Amino acid sequence: MAKSQSHTLGEFIGAFFEDLMKKPIREFADKNGLYFDTVGPRKARGGSKLTWTDIHGSKHDLDFVLEKGGTEETIGQPIAFIELAWRRYTKHSKNKAQEISGAVNPICEKYKLSKPFKGAILSGQFTENSLNQLKSDNFHVLYIPFESLVQAFKDQGLDIDFGEDTKESELKKKYAAVSKKANKLLLEKVREEILKTYKKEIDQFVSELSASYNRKIKTICILPLHGKRTEVADVEKAIDFINGYTEIPADQQLEYIEVIVTYNNGTIIQCQFKEKDEAVDFLEKIK
Repeated sequence: MAKSQSHTLGEFIGAFFEDLMKKPIREFADKNGLYFDTVGPRKARGGSKLTWTDIHGSKHDLDFVLEKGGTEETIGQPIAFIELAWRRYTKHSKNKAQEISGAVNPICEKYKLSKPFKGAILSGQFTENSLNQLKSDNFHVLYIPFESLVQAFKDQGLDIDFGEDTKESELKKKYAAVSKKANKLLLEKVREEILKTYKKEIDQFVSELSASYNRKIKTICILPLHGKRTEVADVEKAIDFINGYTEIPADQQLEYIEVIVTYNNGTIIQCQFKEKDEAVDFLEKIK
């Protein structure tokens, strides 16, 4: 089945937008000595897809991943997962927001002891509800409206504007005109204009990414739980046990150690360990 012309033009805009947003993220990665992984060949993972496995064993194709200690040959510790999306119509925005959450959250759960940054860089038309949905799910969101993309292209004599009532023949002309190899210089000017126009928003997103990566430990709360496990069959017996519990039993034993780490950017990592060595190993890693 042949692609519709709107889909072809949309793919061009999406690829352009993704390539455009590589610049500020790559600059941050280079400044902080991080490996910036994007779609394309890499010896460490093989193939061109950027795929990570979540806590359930499911695989997800991602857009940008920043790694500490990563190299061309070695997968490092993930410190940021950033998804990009472009949507022409608001009716698709809620589904895309859910799709982003559904891919990134289970992966971050797998790496919860390092609390990776969750980012979404969006363009096109997204409803306020879909943006708030991501923000309430602790995603950092950078949003560039469709009208701004259209204007940046228009300033260079290129037309990417289209709607549901745009004819296929007109869409074909628009795609043919904008995708010419001879437009390389013009497209670079479009990139520069968007980066300049949205410098404040891009800088804010990168600042939030920096705060996450460069966060400093504020406090570490350690709570060892000792006791002899007691199991009862109903609520009344449980209440009786609690009311009658007056002192620590002589045969107490370590149930687990709870560690709560609070950072200066508000990030909190809370975890439980059955063994002391596991807790020490975790603390060594976050030094």
